Amino acid sequence: MPSGSAQFRGRYINKLDAKKRVSIPAAFRAALAGQPLVLRRSNRLGCIEAWPASLFEASITPITPADVNLEEDDDSFYVNYADTVDATPDSEGRLIMDAKLLEHAGITDSIAFLGKNHIFELWEPSAADAMIEAARARAQARAMTRRQGA
Repeated sequence: MPSGSAQFRGRYINKLDAKKRVSIPAAFRAALAGQPLVLRRSNRLGCIEAWPASLFEASITPITPADVNLEEDDDSFYVNYADTVDATPDSEGRLIMDAKLLEHAGITDSIAFLGKNHIFELWEPSAADAMIEAARARAQARAMTRRQGA
């Protein structure tokens, strides 16, 4: 993460308006410090990942001619770059959401914002609750297994 950048923490739910705009929670806007976002489908989960643009760009390895000759590399480029949306919050801290991203996450009228360290995720609220509970259960099971093995 670029120096001086804050972490995204917490869980917030905001309504999607008729124009498919949603307000970024104030704590997340403060952490962004005016920086644009890169939105993309999660490769593992039914949510949208929101990356500060500078962090997303810092993670990009330059492409070489050899990279476009392998199917695996092509797949990675399509999944990680072709299916992204650049998003800059408006003066009121709202994002205009992409319809395909909303469909991927099953979002219709409200969005749950989940902090995830240097990025955040956008979820359908009940799916966010289920993910948090499932993650808590998995963490507790791992802790129990470690205690039993000690």
